[in-house]
Amino acid sequence: MNDDIFRRFYAALPHISGWIDEFLNDHAAQSQAVCTLGFPRLSASFSQEFLERAKVVTVASVPFPPVAQFSLPELAPIQQMSFAGITYKDTFFLQQGQNSESLHFHELVHVVQWERLGVDNFLLAYGVGLVQFGYKHSPLEQMAYSLQKAFDNNSLPEDLISFIESSTDAIWADVAPVLKAMAGA
Repeated sequence: MNDDIFRRFYAALPHISGWIDEFLNDHAAQSQAVCTLGFPRLSASFSQEFLERAKVVTVASVPFPPVAQFSLPELAPIQQMSFAGITYKDTFFLQQGQNSESLHFHELVHVVQWERLGVDNFLLAYGVGLVQFGYKHSPLEQMAYSLQKAFDNNSLPEDLISFIESSTDAIWADVAPVLKAMAGA
């Protein structure tokens, strides 16, 4: 990442965060707590309190923030991708017809990541991962896909939330020096 991208990432944070807040507010009435869905394996993997806090909304098309409008044209191609789901803070959005327990699990991993990092740090870590590695290989996605595969194979790590939190901390530990170096440049 170069200095210019770094500055634009930071400048875009309030705009992206505001877009997310507005999108969440617009869909709040349609959201439902994940605990109401009756997925037994999710209930075995996450606490009841967490599943009460996490929400899901079904939408016709899964939206990615309009990053090109926020001076991040490097990320514009991602806006054109078709996603089965996306998570913003404690709420995830699934495309109609995408209702598998496995996909719900994947998005719940992202809910934990959002909670662990907070909004700005999540957006920075996710953005740096996208720029450096692309969508499929970005670290936060790699974690969610890897854990989703373990979920599908009934081989999740013990103390799942702590595992996600420590793995998220490790990703942030890799990203923070990149951001710090850019800030000092």
